[in-house]
Amino acid sequence: MFASVVKNLLRFALVGWVGTALWLAGPAWAFDVVNGDFRSILHSRSDATTVWRYSGNPNVFIFDFPGLTLQGLSFNRVMQLTEQQTSEPYPRPLTTEELTKYIKAARRTQADFAFGHDIMVSEFVQFFNMSDRDKVALNPEEIRIRDFLLEQGMIRSWRGFYQALQPNVVILSIPQPQERKADEPRITLAARYAILLHEMAHGEYYTNPYYKAYCQRFWSESLSDNQREAFKKFLANYGYSTYGDELLVNEMQAYLMFTPDQASFSARKLGVSEAELDAMRDAFRKGKPPTELPLNVLKGELL
Repeated sequence: MFASVVKNLLRFALVGWVGTALWLAGPAWAFDVVNGDFRSILHSRSDATTVWRYSGNPNVFIFDFPGLTLQGLSFNRVMQLTEQQTSEPYPRPLTTEELTKYIKAARRTQADFAFGHDIMVSEFVQFFNMSDRDKVALNPEEIRIRDFLLEQGMIRSWRGFYQALQPNVVILSIPQPQERKADEPRITLAARYAILLHEMAHGEYYTNPYYKAYCQRFWSESLSDNQREAFKKFLANYGYSTYGDELLVNEMQAYLMFTPDQASFSARKLGVSEAELDAMRDAFRKGKPPTELPLNVLKGELL
């Protein structure tokens, strides 16, 4: 009997030790946060999702995904809520079935619905609360993002509601370079460069109030009515909501100055001449925007 008691005590002690070790280690799927500058992030390669904290701005985190479908499952639903809803009677997250139909109607897939994302912590809180309100079942990838925000102390759950503790932190996402797959397009280093730079511009807009104010003045005072309409039409063609200036201004600065990819943005796509597009870019630079972002990136010097 003594031997049995000892055996049981050892078994319980082992179970308790393992449980404590697992608790200390955290969930097996927890993300580690790595600090990195632009070039470190750009040239990093990994078969697992990496979360970067941008060394130039501690309020910018970047999810670096080893696959476009994984990125889409993690961010497409919240992006559709924050950037593309135009016909819903009130803001609400789509169910999985509704989102699938929405993406299919756009002739896209989870992989190529969007190639990068930018979501503020405050927007994630709205998304999670609305999902609970409407009983929208989140997928495992979205739950991992939610749990990451909880673990990092960016949000908390209080009396059945999520609250933003760091509402102005912005979460970006980008894909790893990859060859073409059966269900995913190819991502070259140049494409990754353009996606990262574009999303970093959004991070700057969200977290630098002086730069944000500059962009708003540029939109309202430097661009002509026709140029603003050209951007609205361009963004509408990509599925963006055009009902509020906030999203329009943010996307304008990111496409105009920080998207060195002719397939994504060009004078032809905007519906203006090359000379007019160059003039808009020159005007943006000459206004001396209060940012450390490089303003001549179209030459690709950051590669």
